[in-house]
Amino acid sequence: MKKENIKTLVFAAMMIALTAILFLVCRYMPLFSVFSTFVCGIPMAVFAAKNGLKSVIPTLIAIFAVSVIIDGNVISALSMLFMSVIPGFAAGYMQGRKKPFFESLFVVCLAVCIGWIFELLMIEVFASSGIEALFDQVMSEMKLATDSLVGLMDGAVSPNLKVSPEQAVDMILETMKFTMRLYFPSLIVISSMVTGYIVIRVSGFVLNRARILDSKNPSFSYLKAPRSMSTVAIICYLFYIFWSQESAFWPILANVVTILYTIIGICGLSVVDFKFKAKIKNGVLRFLIYLAVFFLGGALMGIISSVLVIIGIMDVNRDFRMIEKSREDA
Repeated sequence: MKKENIKTLVFAAMMIALTAILFLVCRYMPLFSVFSTFVCGIPMAVFAAKNGLKSVIPTLIAIFAVSVIIDGNVISALSMLFMSVIPGFAAGYMQGRKKPFFESLFVVCLAVCIGWIFELLMIEVFASSGIEALFDQVMSEMKLATDSLVGLMDGAVSPNLKVSPEQAVDMILETMKFTMRLYFPSLIVISSMVTGYIVIRVSGFVLNRARILDSKNPSFSYLKAPRSMSTVAIICYLFYIFWSQESAFWPILANVVTILYTIIGICGLSVVDFKFKAKIKNGVLRFLIYLAVFFLGGALMGIISSVLVIIGIMDVNRDFRMIEKSREDA
């Protein structure tokens, strides 16, 4: 027993040191800072996969203490702990216990979402003007960016128009601000889902390569929304259309519909990827193609998103990839 405890202690010290190195790299090399959420939690994922809940609290405290020493900032250390280390631990623990993929994904996404809530609380508490001022700052920067465009339009637009270019731009910016505030909860949840998915895939890849466990996570092309989600999404959408926008319940409905249809749309993209991978085997190349389409789609993005949602809903009933049939056969 004593020898086993020593082994656990040594392994925990190694993972703490590796986390500190990754934190330093991401902190002082801007090129890698984008990936800090995904990579800084990998050592904790490895530790959790091998040891479970054993010694997890002392290890987390040690990582926090080392981060404070390195960065000299308690808030930054807590942010790294909540946004990277704890989601990494959740991914490693769930995969180490052989939990189903979607159950593991839910837990990791929940951990990331808690991290985002912590970040927002820190902004609200310690920032001079809070989250609301961030929206105002974004809008003011956008207004400054459009001022030169408005100046060019002044001479080109007919003076007989009822709405001046300045008024038109102000109306557009006000609409954008309203939309940002309305769908901000959806943005946090969707960001948590995407981040959680990447964390669990990256940690699973590392655990497989390190031969710690055989993590059999389904590939992206086999994601499928359950029938109950499709039904709830359609019902919520009908309520969303006919419910009064003056009601306090309408913003909740708007965010629920956005989140559910985003998940179904991602499953629709999964169907496209399943068909597309027969022609392009490289998954990274397919990802870059999808990314380019989404960024360059412009005005077509609304149509593309709607088509993906429709494909996702149809797949629930038609089972294009025979996923349900393969489960029944198994």
